[in-house]
Amino acid sequence: MAALALGLDTPTRRQPDKLTARVLDTKNLFEAAAALEAWAVTLSNGARARVAPGLLPFPDRNRDGNYDGRGDCVTFGLSDAHLLGRFPWKGGVSPCPELELNLDPRGQRDDGLWYAVSRNLLVRGRAGSVNPDLAEPSGAAYPWIRLRDAGGELIRAADSGEPIAVAALVIAPGEALGEQDRSGMAPGPAAYLDSIEIGGIRFDNADADGCPDAIAAPCGSPSLGEEFVDYPDAPVGSGFNDRMVFISVGDLMRAVEKRVLGEVAIALNRYRDEHGSYPWLARFDNPRTSSFASDLARRGLLAVHLPGETFDTRLGGLWRFVDATPTTATGFSGDVSLVPAVTDVARGTIDVDGSTGWCVWSDWTVAECGGSRVIADHYRSDLGVSVERTVEFAFRIEDESPQVTAPTAGDVRRRALSVEGSPLPSGSLPTWNVRVTDRNDTGSGYRELSIDADTAGVIELSDIRYELSIVYDDADDWRDELPEWFVENDWHHFVYVALSEDAAPGGDADGDGDCTTPVSTCLTLTVEGVTARSDIQALVVTAGVSRWEQDRAIGDCDGDGVHDAFLCAYFEGANSDQSTPAAADTYARDVHSAEFNDQVRVVSPLPP
Repeated sequence: MAALALGLDTPTRRQPDKLTARVLDTKNLFEAAAALEAWAVTLSNGARARVAPGLLPFPDRNRDGNYDGRGDCVTFGLSDAHLLGRFPWKGGVSPCPELELNLDPRGQRDDGLWYAVSRNLLVRGRAGSVNPDLAEPSGAAYPWIRLRDAGGELIRAADSGEPIAVAALVIAPGEALGEQDRSGMAPGPAAYLDSIEIGGIRFDNADADGCPDAIAAPCGSPSLGEEFVDYPDAPVGSGFNDRMVFISVGDLMRAVEKRVLGEVAIALNRYRDEHGSYPWLARFDNPRTSSFASDLARRGLLAVHLPGETFDTRLGGLWRFVDATPTTATGFSGDVSLVPAVTDVARGTIDVDGSTGWCVWSDWTVAECGGSRVIADHYRSDLGVSVERTVEFAFRIEDESPQVTAPTAGDVRRRALSVEGSPLPSGSLPTWNVRVTDRNDTGSGYRELSIDADTAGVIELSDIRYELSIVYDDADDWRDELPEWFVENDWHHFVYVALSEDAAPGGDADGDGDCTTPVSTCLTLTVEGVTARSDIQALVVTAGVSRWEQDRAIGDCDGDGVHDAFLCAYFEGANSDQSTPAAADTYARDVHSAEFNDQVRVVSPLPP
């Protein structure tokens, strides 16, 4: 309690001795780094800013004349100078997230903590997707922060030998040295952060110019990356007493993965509660090129509808336009008698397969769908002959109560929509039309009908593939089956799901809701090589930052530059093995190391 009371002391009280100050600085640094990580992990979309877990706040800078503990959000003109400032312990200001960090790290001294952040992970930094691929050599839009040690050498990862990519760091400035003057309202970084000469090169923790310090010439534009020196035992008289703690990209992504695992587990259990089983999955292939369409697999990637994605689907259509004056167009080549009658175009039914039917979910209640089918022997009673008939349609339907069919042992989940009106709600899109073309040896004729403002009737679309859905509509986020940030940041590329035979659609034949009787079909989880559980119905695995020998672009697992398989290019150990049915249903949760960085979460059943 004495240490806690001392930490809550005010700047007007007795100043601590140097040893106590170092202890307090170290405590504050680690608490501040933990608060930053927690802030990043818990971040979600807000009404004014589209954000994602893993992003970090702006520093508190002095451009507004003060250090008020709030990150100074920049909406345009972002530069490297905006990436260094005081620790934003009160959170951000609009339009950035105003989520507080629940930590005042100023402690007994009024020096405060300083904070540097990579633009790749800055809220509103517009640097691209936030996922484990950020740590790939070509995965980040901007250079990462780099750290140098007491010898001026870049601090490198033990496994790969590559410089550690730093997401953010927190710095505790020591007592003012040399010409540092901290007497003004809001002194700049140079009044707090130090520089030091190592091997004839001056490294400066306060420059914030986006240039590596260890270059002889100006770096120019674009930025080549900021550097900081971590020299906790710098000798007295060196002019350097900064102390710091950093958050690596790999460590931050590992923390965010836990959030991802939780979100997926919630989504899967919600789906099971609604439909009686978990969804069918997409077989694991190259996640960078996968269609993410379910194909009756119980092990693999989540099957999702990406926002605005046009997807192939089996589809049924019915239309009855009862108004006699829709907009029509006719045409023929060779034989005018082949032009279909208006009644043939104004009403009909059609079933199309997955290669000729397509849809886009533009909202929970709205679908734009189309399809075509060739009927080889359509009999024209008016001509007394058979013709080849091609039917093409494209409709946009808005239905406030779409019907959903749960997945079965032999089929994926599907959806149906319908609309009826007098007139039909034609909307503003030119996608309400039917075209029928008849063709034989003498030529072809077609008639096309587009719905106009007074066309009445009914349209039904059915059997539309319905994967897990995400729609960019902040007003109806509660309808999203996965968070928008999940697909915006390509997390569906890094998540592997496994279901027991009983947990897959149609698999619970005995109706007991488990995978243990009469014959066990459960998944097995090992921890450090020892079986920990063998009663699992569903689990989720996330692939972390790639290990040095993995090349996910080509599916190389051992670093020889040759394609092996994509599963082992993403996952390690037992999680990468599908060689036998037994191995395919065994998953591993091992100690995080240079050889293993998968994370596993059991979805069902939860431990008692």
